[in-house]
Amino acid sequence: MTRFIRWSLGGSVALMLAAFVGGCAQNKLQAERNQLLQQNQQLQQQLSEARAGLASTRAQLAQQQQIAAAAQAQQAASTQTARPTGYTTMLPTFKNRSSVGARVAPRRLVRRRRREIRRFVLSSDLLFASASARLQPRSLHVLLHVAYLLRTRYARRRIRIEGFTDNRPIHHPYRNNYVLGLARARSVENFLARHGISRRRMKAVSFGDHDMVSTTDLALDRRVEVVVLR
Repeated sequence: MTRFIRWSLGGSVALMLAAFVGGCAQNKLQAERNQLLQQNQQLQQQLSEARAGLASTRAQLAQQQQIAAAAQAQQAASTQTARPTGYTTMLPTFKNRSSVGARVAPRRLVRRRRREIRRFVLSSDLLFASASARLQPRSLHVLLHVAYLLRTRYARRRIRIEGFTDNRPIHHPYRNNYVLGLARARSVENFLARHGISRRRMKAVSFGDHDMVSTTDLALDRRVEVVVLR
């Protein structure tokens, strides 16, 4: 009897211990489950925020791309309307405008443009010092390149060299901008003649300040244009 009681007590204690251990394990699993659910909710919230930020970034990128595309389209349209066929700008780059020269009627201007093959635009700030028609050493590489093209690609074509200035008054050593433009055009003509271009093919003219390319940046108005004719 005593043994049976001892066995019963031992079994009860074992069952109680097993139930206690099982309860602790279940509580631990429940706590871990709750912790995982909480972490999952936090990750879901972070994912939602990241998606919202990505959507906002994509919207801003799309807007910037639309603005850039519109700007490129506008620039292409303006370039297409302003720049004739065969137009080449050589330092610095700027838009071309129709050359309305001194004493040149519009009809003659249209006919003259139709006779052009290519037009090289050379910055006077690169070629000359201020109020000077003497070529600077730094301009030689550009002029040599133009001379090479005229000798090779346009060997039998006539050439017109046009001088342009800004609209600022000039008094010394040239009495006006027209005279300065002509002197600069002749300087380029003399250089080309020294580098294999026949003078019979060339003619230097001046348009002075009658073709204003820019009203804000006068450096764009000071230029010499070498025109290859058909």
